[in-house]
Amino acid sequence: MDDLFITHYFYPGTDPWKNIMNLPEKEAFRVAAELAGKYPDTTSFGRFADFANYFPNRKRADEYVREAFIKLGGRPKLMHPYSFVLGECEYLRNWFDTNDKIVLGLSDIPDDQISFTPGDSCALLIHGETPEVLTKATLLERIGECGGSVEEYCKKSLGKYAYVEVQLWDRFIWD
Repeated sequence: MDDLFITHYFYPGTDPWKNIMNLPEKEAFRVAAELAGKYPDTTSFGRFADFANYFPNRKRADEYVREAFIKLGGRPKLMHPYSFVLGECEYLRNWFDTNDKIVLGLSDIPDDQISFTPGDSCALLIHGETPEVLTKATLLERIGECGGSVEEYCKKSLGKYAYVEVQLWDRFIWD
């Protein structure tokens, strides 16, 4: 399982290491309106057109996952993580209509700076479900129980959700 990786898709011309949730609230709303207006036909920025609903839900999800991760021994350096996906995800890649992405090897990321939720943490909370927060060790153990197959783990764990969300709690530079 040394070849496991995480992926962050991003829109061409944007900085993938900027997270709107790390801005002061007023500035976040201004930037969201700007991006929604600039990219009206994109799924990735469509959620910003309804930022009044997205912002509190995303904030609540980030806070929930962060606190759960700390209880599991995580030491997040950020208040709001960078969102990645375990492996690749065609569903999310299509949101950005691009091949622009960051790919990081899972083994290169310190265990105390990465957490996982089967399914989208924000969507789960919006639908009244509690996200299950996993450490890297727990995720690898569960994948091991599925014969070492990420695909089998996802089939068993995700149900109606399309991917394993990865929360990266520090900024890493990639090649």
